[in-house]
Amino acid sequence: MRHAATIAVFAVLAGLFAFAANDWRVPWRKAPARGPEWCAAHEKPLAECERCNPALARGGTFVTREREPEKDECPNLVLRVNLAPGAAERAGFDYHVVRKATADERIRANAETRFPPDKYARVAPRVAGIIRDVKDIKVTLGQEVTRGQVLAVLESADVGRAKADYLQALAVLDIRRQVYESEKTLARITSGRDLLAAEVAFKEAALVVKRAEQTLSSLGLSAARVAFNEIVLVLKRAEQALTALGFRAVLIAAPAEPSASPLMDVVAPFDGTVVSASAVPGESAGPDKPLFAVADMARMWLSVDVYEGDLARVRRDQRVSFTVDGLPGRRFPGRVAAVGAEVDDRTRTARVYADIKNVDGLLRGNMFGRVEIRVEDPEPRLLVPKSALQSDGECAIVFVSLTRGRTVFKPHRLELGAAYEHAYEVRRGLAEGDEVVTTGSFLLKTEILRGQMGAG
Repeated sequence: MRHAATIAVFAVLAGLFAFAANDWRVPWRKAPARGPEWCAAHEKPLAECERCNPALARGGTFVTREREPEKDECPNLVLRVNLAPGAAERAGFDYHVVRKATADERIRANAETRFPPDKYARVAPRVAGIIRDVKDIKVTLGQEVTRGQVLAVLESADVGRAKADYLQALAVLDIRRQVYESEKTLARITSGRDLLAAEVAFKEAALVVKRAEQTLSSLGLSAARVAFNEIVLVLKRAEQALTALGFRAVLIAAPAEPSASPLMDVVAPFDGTVVSASAVPGESAGPDKPLFAVADMARMWLSVDVYEGDLARVRRDQRVSFTVDGLPGRRFPGRVAAVGAEVDDRTRTARVYADIKNVDGLLRGNMFGRVEIRVEDPEPRLLVPKSALQSDGECAIVFVSLTRGRTVFKPHRLELGAAYEHAYEVRRGLAEGDEVVTTGSFLLKTEILRGQMGAG
């Protein structure tokens, strides 16, 4: 019995060795016929050879080549990715049908507030002078002012000289007018030469007055006001003389300043707010030293840094919305006012300027925030989602589904146009109605890169 058991064990072991030596096939199985369906290299039918048919080893996924690529053609464009039925669904693929649509996108960028360039003025006197007293400073920082309101009173020798010259010219003109009128009355008695001389003298005096008026105007002074003050002073002196003689006279208010006073007013150029004040009593001032800055803060100006890739989509009058971290929940609407003409060579951005409403007066100069520029393109364009786009190292490609069952996918090379927030404009490479892969496109790109060497 013991010898029989030993023989049985050796028989089983011999059978196992024979089974392994026969590639784990039973020795008595009929050998398949050699032929075109037989893999001689690996001694098995082609339908079972995973080395020659990678689809068997990789769940039915394989890559085929339609033809040889032409010269200068992306080599991956001749490949096809084949998936087993249901494989794309199991992998979570998503799709998008390409259509023409109008782009309504948002460009987001950093922005900083500025005072409006046409409603911001640094106010300086037109001539050199000095502010004598603190009472001569009429406004304070942050004060609302109206056009023509006096901001400060300046004492200037140039102003006094100009006023005196004007009054003197008026006096000379008056005398020569009287002489001329007298000569005209006596024209039949006196010689024509005397009349002509009187007329010339009168016209010369008129020219002197005109030049004096222009000098006053260049200083921001009114010749009429200077002359009026002189008349009021004459009447005031007459009133005082009548009072001294015991007569009752109508009281005449003295002018705010003597007619030839060296004082001049520094006034606001428009309605606004005093946003800067540097006037100091006793300190000299002049055209090169502004005393105040006035801004109309009903609107503000935005300086926006837009990347050069977005510039082609920015136009004047596009709507914008500005937000500031320090004012949560508040949005300030406006429109694009101007687009800069150059790109910064370091940041690759260009300046875009927007005019916005300063709602409730909350904005101040130099506030930092974020702006959204609304891009509305009325012309329908063929758009492809950015998530569908892949690069194989040579070309920008998308994958188009060729079958209803979504088992065969073909790469398409794209020529792109404008870039939007979530899509690109397609100029060439797709047709309306093509179905492209979005989620899953990277996996398909991996397959064609893997299949470049083995596709046949």
